Amino acid sequence: MSLTSVLAVTLLAAAAKPASKDAGAVAPPAFENSAAAAPAASSETPRSALTSGRRAPDFQYQSYDNLWQSLHNVLEHGDVLLVFGAGDVDLRALERERETLVKGGVLPLAVLEKPDREVWASVRRLGLTYSIMADPRGAIGAQYGVFDPSLSRSNTSWFFIDRRGKVRSSGIGMPTQGWLGLASNAFGRPFGVANQSTSGH
Repeated sequence: MSLTSVLAVTLLAAAAKPASKDAGAVAPPAFENSAAAAPAASSETPRSALTSGRRAPDFQYQSYDNLWQSLHNVLEHGDVLLVFGAGDVDLRALERERETLVKGGVLPLAVLEKPDREVWASVRRLGLTYSIMADPRGAIGAQYGVFDPSLSRSNTSWFFIDRRGKVRSSGIGMPTQGWLGLASNAFGRPFGVANQSTSGH
């Protein structure tokens, strides 16, 4: 399975938890309507539990072929960069580094706390080719300890998650130095220009 294939799904956190099914394939870059629920056990994960080395809360979504999958299914295809609260500028910046991240084995996923229609409009308007999940009720942000009830939205934040489902690095706010350096530090391998420089010595 090519790492250049990425998922594009939406997530609505109000539905009852269905039986999970493994589609066995990664969806092509496209946005599809879906509904999903956050597992009840994971919703109890406190903010302090999401430091490096802790297990990332799993969540379910309905893929483009209407089968239920989970974060752990995505992790079968690579490490994950999970981003919350990104604005248009942030989403574009991630798009610019997407190809290098994917080539390095990191799949970007962005969670937007907007309805399906608004998220789909953003995907088209910004020309995004990585996975976007609509979570208008903030259930995923709550699982990851970044949802602020007083603001009714998640704080801008990010998590690098390895294939074993462990958080390798996380932060509040968008990085000023770009994603490639953070990915290199999180996973201990070079990305992009750093990779070329290293291989030349």
